[in-house]
Amino acid sequence: MKRLIIDLDHTICIPAEGADQTNDPNAKYADAKPVDAVISRLREYKQQGFEIVIHTARNMRTYAGDAELIKLNTLPIILAWLERHDVPFDEVVVAKPWCGFEGFYIDDRAIRPSEFASMTAEEITLLLAQERGE
Repeated sequence: MKRLIIDLDHTICIPAEGADQTNDPNAKYADAKPVDAVISRLREYKQQGFEIVIHTARNMRTYAGDAELIKLNTLPIILAWLERHDVPFDEVVVAKPWCGFEGFYIDDRAIRPSEFASMTAEEITLLLAQERGE
C-alpha cells in the first residue's frame, strides 16, 4: 500500500496568527497560508499513485475532543481551503488527539515537514530504515 498520512496545521498550512485564540474557532483558518513546498511534494506523490490522508487535531481543544462538532463546524472550512489551494487528498480525518503545547507526537514512521519537502521517497525510506536500525 502506498499511503501518506499527513498533518494539516504547520505542515500543509500555517494558520493565521491567533487562529486558535478567537471566539469563532474557524474565523482565521480560512486565511491559512499554504506551505508550497509540502503541497508540491504531495502532488508528486499523488502522481506516483500514493493515497493521501490528512489527519488533523484542528479544534480538538476548542471543541473538547467532540469529533461530531469538529466534523460539522471545522471540516467544511478545511475542505474549502484544500480545494482553493489545489491540495491533493483522498480523505480527511479529524479528531486526531491533541498533544498540547508542550507535548509532541512520536511515531516510528514519522518524518518532519521539511524532510518531506526536501527528500525523495528513497531518501525517506532510508532515513526510516536507519531509525529502525536496519
